[in-house]
Amino acid sequence: MRRKDGTPLVEKDVTVRASIRGLHPGEIVGTVTHAYSKAVISMTQILAQGWPAGHVVIPGAVDPRLPRVNDFLLVKGKVRQIMFANPIAIDGTVVRVNMLVAG
Repeated sequence: MRRKDGTPLVEKDVTVRASIRGLHPGEIVGTVTHAYSKAVISMTQILAQGWPAGHVVIPGAVDPRLPRVNDFLLVKGKVRQIMFANPIAIDGTVVRVNMLVAG
């Protein structure tokens, strides 16, 4: 996963395990096309590697370690932009993130 951050922009990468699946025909509506895919990642590698370095987790604020719109997944050498990220938490701990990626 990659985030471009700072001025000038610096690429901050972390290796994560991901499940990537194409969309079913019924899921292709509006501006969503065949170029979109569903991705699911665990937070395990992100937390273990302290990604993205230089950010502080502030109670009550959005956790900067969560993937966000305009971050990227590099899948088999292809860059895919995160269009939507939905963190799934159990007992207040994010265990996985469901995403829609384009590219």
